[in-house]
Amino acid sequence: MHRSKFSAFTLIELLVVIAIIAILAAILFPVFAQARESARMTSCLSNLKQLGLGMHMYAQDYDERTAPTRTTNKTSDGYCRSENSAYPPMEGWRSALFPYVKNYTLWQCPSNKYREHATEEVDKRFKVSYATNGLIEYFLDPQDNVGVPFAGLKRPAETVMLLESNWPCNNQGDWSAWKAQGSCGFSDRNDADQAFFTHRGKGGTMNWAFFDGHSKAYRLPATLARIGPRGVPGTYNMWGLEEDGNFDSGAWGWSWWMDQDQADNLCDVYK
Repeated sequence: MHRSKFSAFTLIELLVVIAIIAILAAILFPVFAQARESARMTSCLSNLKQLGLGMHMYAQDYDERTAPTRTTNKTSDGYCRSENSAYPPMEGWRSALFPYVKNYTLWQCPSNKYREHATEEVDKRFKVSYATNGLIEYFLDPQDNVGVPFAGLKRPAETVMLLESNWPCNNQGDWSAWKAQGSCGFSDRNDADQAFFTHRGKGGTMNWAFFDGHSKAYRLPATLARIGPRGVPGTYNMWGLEEDGNFDSGAWGWSWWMDQDQADNLCDVYK
């Protein structure tokens, strides 16, 4: 009677197979993680796109102005209120835009770890992830309670309207990224030291919505960089800051933005 013989794996062979699987896993898992983050980043970009379109719908009904950043119960100093602020909650651009959007999840970026934190708004269903461009508001809506007029924009396709944020503030400006302003290490806004949200960590990419309706990803330094030759009247950046003197108040460190390379003044986490 013929007896079949079965060969077994040796211990060395099993260890080799396990080692190969471990190497493949080490190679593939980061790729999967990057693919997942890319999908989330696309989702965040889509959110911004829809919020930007909602802002345009609002403007059509309100004299071609964007939704006000802050309206009811506005503080006299205009500062951001954290969740634990002594000031009463207020209504702002999120509340004004909701009838045109009607979806709370659009205000949450799935990649933002602070996305479950409430914002300044009295309606605490609005969560952290996005903010308006506080710099252009400073120029065109100094009290941030009537909205930015589209007619006052010189370059709507190159001017940021909405951006990604880690703080509950309704707006953000370049002052939250300058070393000289001491803005690199705030810890009183939902314990988020980094004001702006960047995908893939330090020096990562952000999503931006522009006044003409399009949305696109850029690194923060690219939005702050001069467009046009240095020192020539008409030089500007994507935040709406101009070098021709019209918007030069020197209030937030902008005066030395004109004299130095902006990369020298930017917080290290964004470079």
